[in-house]
Amino acid sequence: MFRKRMFSVAALFVLAAGLTLAVSAQTAPTSGTVFMMKDGKKVPVEEALVEAYGQSNAMTPVKTDKKGYFSFAGLMWGYKYTIVVSGPGIGPEIQPGVSGGTTRMEIEVKPGDGKHYTEAEVRDALEKAKSGGAAANPQNEEEARKAAAEYEAKKKAYEEAKAKSDANFATAQRLVKEGDAALDANNYDLAIAKYEEGFNSDPTFAGTAPTFLAKKADAQRRRGIEVYNKGAKADKTVKYEMFATARKDMGDAAENYKKALDMVETASDKDITPENKKALTTFSLFQLKELVRIAGLTGQVDPRLPVIAEEFIPKYIASEPDAAKKTAALVNIADMELASGDVEKAIKAYREALAADPNNVDGLVGLGLSLVNSGFGSGDKAQLQEGANYLGRFVSSAPDTHRLKKDAEGLLVTLKGEKITPQKTKN
Repeated sequence: MFRKRMFSVAALFVLAAGLTLAVSAQTAPTSGTVFMMKDGKKVPVEEALVEAYGQSNAMTPVKTDKKGYFSFAGLMWGYKYTIVVSGPGIGPEIQPGVSGGTTRMEIEVKPGDGKHYTEAEVRDALEKAKSGGAAANPQNEEEARKAAAEYEAKKKAYEEAKAKSDANFATAQRLVKEGDAALDANNYDLAIAKYEEGFNSDPTFAGTAPTFLAKKADAQRRRGIEVYNKGAKADKTVKYEMFATARKDMGDAAENYKKALDMVETASDKDITPENKKALTTFSLFQLKELVRIAGLTGQVDPRLPVIAEEFIPKYIASEPDAAKKTAALVNIADMELASGDVEKAIKAYREALAADPNNVDGLVGLGLSLVNSGFGSGDKAQLQEGANYLGRFVSSAPDTHRLKKDAEGLLVTLKGEKITPQKTKN
């Protein structure tokens, strides 16, 4: 059975703007595998020659790889082609009626003498099959009639599979369009429902499922931000309930980004192209980093987020070429850990960020606040002093507009009452 890889490279590179769907209007990849049955198992056939003949032309032949996989890039969408497979140790196999754009087809070959049909022999065999003469195998009339019947059965099966694929493709197109329209209108509930329906229509197919997951996660993330912002202005009677709703949305979004990343990582190139795989990975890693940043700013940390962040934020950092953005991601992790109450993990992450950039103001204030918080809790004067030192460096270098500058100045006044003042230290 074959299924269409729906999402184009160009579309996936603008995921942040809407994860748009695109379809080829001219040519389409046509691919499959060649195998031979041995001991009841399908064994891939390597180095088999695969040729494609149109009504009046022949495409450049290709060969199968170690997994028996082959692919033609330039077959016209919907046109009928005859596929011929030959190679050492196998009998030639003719597969007529294959539509351009068919993927994941499987062609079985049998042991043989390695004969290779010429184009004239192939076309002659097809003409004889049409007229009821000695069809597809020029070497043996009885085998040819049997082969012709098998070809018709295979042709029917592929046509039925293609019809099902076309129907699934049309459904996916519709759901993407409806989901995107709802998202553009900030109707997050409807958008999430449409993307979920699209995912459930073929949840194991990497050509569509990860994109639906990423779209759904994006809608959940945006809904969570909207609910949090409304909650911040709401009465106390509903504020914390709204915060809990927003927190769950953020956790659900993180979980769906993770599912998309896991699925893309293990996907076959037959289902999703390397370019689309890279685009989806880049988008999902970035959005996970954003969820971590938002959690640190708002203090709303779903318990699933730190676990997912621990797995994927290092991958984001490894893929990010900008050193400043790498450091910012480390600070985001530390802010999230501090917001979740894990001061020790926060201190470790802030130290890592400052090791990369000793003058990062967000890292300085974060580490200072974490050390003072821990020092007051344990009565550790050394931690209080170290925290004061970092807060002093922050206050002397951060702009007055920094959201934490007044808090840091106030905390230094409190520490002064404990006879602890910032000391000058080396970075």
